[in-house]
Amino acid sequence: MKRLFILALLVTACSPLPPLPPNPAKQLDSWRLNGRIAISAEKENWMAKVHWQQNGPTYQLRINTSFGQGAFMLEGSDDGVVMHTADNKTFTAPDPDSLVSEVLKVDLPITNLYFWIRGLPSDNSSPSWYTFNEAGHLHRLRQDGWELDYKRYTKVHGIDLPKKIFLENPQFKIKIVISQWDITNVKSQPKPLRVRY
Repeated sequence: MKRLFILALLVTACSPLPPLPPNPAKQLDSWRLNGRIAISAEKENWMAKVHWQQNGPTYQLRINTSFGQGAFMLEGSDDGVVMHTADNKTFTAPDPDSLVSEVLKVDLPITNLYFWIRGLPSDNSSPSWYTFNEAGHLHRLRQDGWELDYKRYTKVHGIDLPKKIFLENPQFKIKIVISQWDITNVKSQPKPLRVRY
């Protein structure tokens, strides 16, 4: 019996993942969102307000933190990313993940969040596991060392987008709550973003 149980586990582990259903959020490459992020580590807890504006490959991500960094803004594209900090310092890197890790000592999966924030597995690697809720939306996802739990969705102009997401890896627990999505006229009427202190 024990051997059969182990064999069943191996077969399950090797089974291909079910195909992803069509998701109109995959075609969404421009948006604005406002929300909050809470990060829990072994000895510290951080809170921040988030404003993210995406225009195709170009983005601005502003985070007002409460963990000693004040505020910072990331401005990026396929050519690289620039960080502006509250004390008027500027840092550059090829990608946002390494930049945030080096400057702030926090490992945030910003590259994958471009997909995860829309309720999609990242195209940067193959997910190891996922499940769907009753509405056919992504519910649980395991990818690149992170476990994601999509707690709630909201309908925005006919597209169901995440409202609350929990992320966890061995180092961090992250909760993202999105208070407002805007997916209309983002390219034609961009709002200026400035770091506020």
